Amino acid sequence: MRGVEDCLFINIWSPHPVTSSQARQKFNRLLPAYFFLINSADPDNGKTDMELETVIYEKKDAIAYVTLNRPDKLNAMDQQLHEELGTIWADFRDDPVLRVAILSGNGRCFSAGADLSGGAPDSYQYTGEFPDISQTQRVFKPIIAALHSHVVGYGMWIALDADIRIATADTSFWLPEPQWGIATIPCGWFPKIMPWAIASELLLMADRISAERAFQIGMINKIVEADQLMKEAERMAQRICELSPVAVQGMKESMVRAASLDYSAVDQITDWIQTRVMNSQDRQEGGRAFNEKRQAVWPNE
Repeated sequence: MRGVEDCLFINIWSPHPVTSSQARQKFNRLLPAYFFLINSADPDNGKTDMELETVIYEKKDAIAYVTLNRPDKLNAMDQQLHEELGTIWADFRDDPVLRVAILSGNGRCFSAGADLSGGAPDSYQYTGEFPDISQTQRVFKPIIAALHSHVVGYGMWIALDADIRIATADTSFWLPEPQWGIATIPCGWFPKIMPWAIASELLLMADRISAERAFQIGMINKIVEADQLMKEAERMAQRICELSPVAVQGMKESMVRAASLDYSAVDQITDWIQTRVMNSQDRQEGGRAFNEKRQAVWPNE
């Protein structure tokens, strides 16, 4: 019985029967062109059938566009936004076509943080459930954050959850929670992703950090002009799409899993990931492409 790839190839590109192996090889080689044609012909390309109100979620080829969309509230994060973003990360993780996501905010800023308009709760119990933090859902595909203006509170956690972060010059980072009697939830994680002194400045003094300072201390990768923000994010995303998805996702998985482990545990994870990646079809194709001096065509295994 022919597989889906065979049927797709034969129905679209070939009037003559071909072998399964021939079809699969040609399908893999022509898949990017297929998606380009579909995207060009379909005016609704990129839209998903998910019912979302607070986040815009689009898919264009191998890139997911995730945009916080409460501009009238400065993208302050209410329960609905938390839940919708969590649903999106799960879909992004499980969609085999998607390889990278670009996270941004619609309107005047990236995010003003948690929506505190409801006041203080009568009682509170920590649950440890944060589906909108991609690493809690084992999302091992890269995420690029395109940041502008205010990146505040919980919104800063969302931003720093991304792997690559670029920002406009007017961007500032701020954790104001102590001003309102709140202990910032990710305070235990921040010293792992920035110097202790900088984490203390943000957490214990509730001081703002500018984009320039964030760049100097390694919180962000690059500062760009406002009109270049999405262009630069897309350039980075396209570069990631050129690379082996097996290798890229394997390396991010190692980074995530090993972040809080001791050396022996890191070594075990490295053994597991390296063995899997180096025995993959991507590694075989990479070797052939290197020897043949051509761009690799990654199999969709």
